[in-house]
Amino acid sequence: MKTDLSGVSAPLRVSPLVADGLFIRQDEYYKKYFYAEIVWIEASGNYCYFHFKDNSRITVACRLGSVEWQLPDAYLVRVHRGFILNLRYVDTWAGNSLRAGEKWFPMGDYYRKSVLACFNILDTSRENPKRGNEE
Repeated sequence: MKTDLSGVSAPLRVSPLVADGLFIRQDEYYKKYFYAEIVWIEASGNYCYFHFKDNSRITVACRLGSVEWQLPDAYLVRVHRGFILNLRYVDTWAGNSLRAGEKWFPMGDYYRKSVLACFNILDTSRENPKRGNEE
């Protein structure tokens, strides 16, 4: 987990008891949102929209870059300057686009190599299988 927040101090070690989610301020209290429930995070100027598995959404007054620093690298990955995507929900990849559920997301050129490195890809179209008794 990233801890450098440009002057904001964060714990170097996160307890495993709370490492499965992120606390987000909601009016007068903080509510925990589990990483596994976040499908994607979308940037909108100085705000971010968190989209969840149950099709709910919350708005947070924070830039996407700041949110990115708070998320685990394991499966919440920036795929475009405007999107962070939970790679566990990606079911299709074609060209410069990723699909999670019914929604397609652009994959930025800057992020493409690191995003694709997260996937286990079996590309049989480039194999030359041996045939019979060729020498």
